[in-house]
Amino acid sequence: MVVTSRIKKVVLLQPASAGGNFEYIAIPRQGMLFLSGALAQWEGEFLYEREIWFEDRCGVIDPDKDLDGIDILMVTALINEAPRGYQIARQAKQYHPEIITIGGGPQMGPLTEEAFDNGDFDVVVQREAEDIIGQLCDILLTRKPGEREAYLDKVPGISYLRDGQLVQTRRSGLINPDFVELPDFRSIRDLTADNPMAGGVIETTRGCTEKCTYCQVIQQFLGYRLVSRETEIKRLTQMTEMAADGLIHSRNGKFQVFISDDLHPPPLRAVKYRDERLARLKSWKDHTQNMYMICQARAEIGQDPELANAMLEANIKMAYIGVESDNAENLKLVNKRQEPGQMHTDLVALNDMGFSLVAMTIIGLPYDTEESIMALADWVTQVSKYQTVNFLTPLPATSNWTDLVPLDENGDLLAEGQMRPYHLYTGRQFVHYDERWTMAKTRDLFDQYSARLTPVDDLYRRIFRILRNYRLRLASTSRDLGDSITARLADANDSLKSWSDPVSMAGREFGENISQRVGELAEKLRSVSQPLANARREVVENIGADISELADSLKDLSGPVNAGSSELAASISGRINDLTEMLNTVMSDSGRGRTTTTSD
Repeated sequence: MVVTSRIKKVVLLQPASAGGNFEYIAIPRQGMLFLSGALAQWEGEFLYEREIWFEDRCGVIDPDKDLDGIDILMVTALINEAPRGYQIARQAKQYHPEIITIGGGPQMGPLTEEAFDNGDFDVVVQREAEDIIGQLCDILLTRKPGEREAYLDKVPGISYLRDGQLVQTRRSGLINPDFVELPDFRSIRDLTADNPMAGGVIETTRGCTEKCTYCQVIQQFLGYRLVSRETEIKRLTQMTEMAADGLIHSRNGKFQVFISDDLHPPPLRAVKYRDERLARLKSWKDHTQNMYMICQARAEIGQDPELANAMLEANIKMAYIGVESDNAENLKLVNKRQEPGQMHTDLVALNDMGFSLVAMTIIGLPYDTEESIMALADWVTQVSKYQTVNFLTPLPATSNWTDLVPLDENGDLLAEGQMRPYHLYTGRQFVHYDERWTMAKTRDLFDQYSARLTPVDDLYRRIFRILRNYRLRLASTSRDLGDSITARLADANDSLKSWSDPVSMAGREFGENISQRVGELAEKLRSVSQPLANARREVVENIGADISELADSLKDLSGPVNAGSSELAASISGRINDLTEMLNTVMSDSGRGRTTTTSD
């Protein structure tokens, strides 16, 4: 009888980004964190050991080596990450035919046929999946192709192939946004105090109150759903605890937290949601003293000083404002419910209140000209500290996806059946046909427009450099400590040699035994010089302190053997055992570089 382990290993992967404002500091998106948390709390047939792999943070995954022994691979992707996601899924099946592959996210969910055609997936999930992921994994692990379909039919909101034909199951209703209370940050690969996140991230709502035509959120997260007040406080507490553990980079006790909602403070006209957010913000003050918080908002909060002041008092100091355009016709066309004149007044008011504003702009809208685009740059830099820019880009599940004619990577009309050049879907050029400009011309326009801005990317580059320098200093300190430990071991060995000569035969045998063991310990230390450089500083310091104590004890043995020497020798032997065990731990933790968690 074959006994199958109840513990199954899962890798949740976010492929490397081809561009974006957060590419420099790799703030993790929340999807995989919540799916991992859902698997942790799932009470089913298996226990799921999880590792979350963000390629922007952890480096490129090797599907051959890194997925060896993995039972399930989950892949999510934004549009310009999709080709990499498809490639990894194909290679995973190529190297490990028995591995289960699950796709999902805002790209694969709406475009399931493309995902199956270009990646090698067993199932693609539609929209959110915390409530079904445990059940789905259990089915895929226990049922073979040919018999699992009857079970998959009962899982809502998924797609799979049956006899080569696409099958989609229907999802009804909306998931509770705090079905998983706390995102599973501690399963992120290589998340340690020596390699912290540059900032925390917290989700307090899902969905949006607006209906902008260019945005995927409307379809990906239906409705506008707030997590409970208690969950918000728990998530704020989680951020504080992670910063205290060194897992979020801090300076002088302060650290950054990105509020990942697409619209954290609702506009004044959404009265019910606005009043609820105001009440919650007032309760945040005791939990956010050490945080520098960043959120997205609409310019209308400039008309709502009560809400704006509550944000500031809760330490929400930076606001990303969806300016998009200063042309009323453009705003009307994309269902952006705001007027340029009022928006200007609102932005001036927010600046006067003390917010650090990041104006998010879209160029290439239907009523834009080259002159109006440059005029937008001149205006927006006067009403905001930083800016972002994207060319209008068609995204799945938006009207632009079907209304705009796609181009290939050479700027010609895309041939029927050819996959779009997703690596160009970064907002830096047109990827659809427009009689005003060629793809090459829009690249020039993007450069000219960007040159007039103060890009927020520059801010994140500086943060990234600060964090990188911090890591380098810490690694250097650890290497220095390692060198010091090596020198102290040499002193200890010399003391042993001088001690073993004048004592009895038994003493010499014992001294030679201890000397041999210290020599082995020194050799082991040399073999872990690089892991020591990557280890937590306090661990290295503890080893250094123990080595110093060992060396001092050995010096005490340099005189004649006395009645207490056997006790001292036993203490030394125990100390060497402790040090060896500690070094083994350092080698294991630093060499593997894995942060995995097994559900209870």
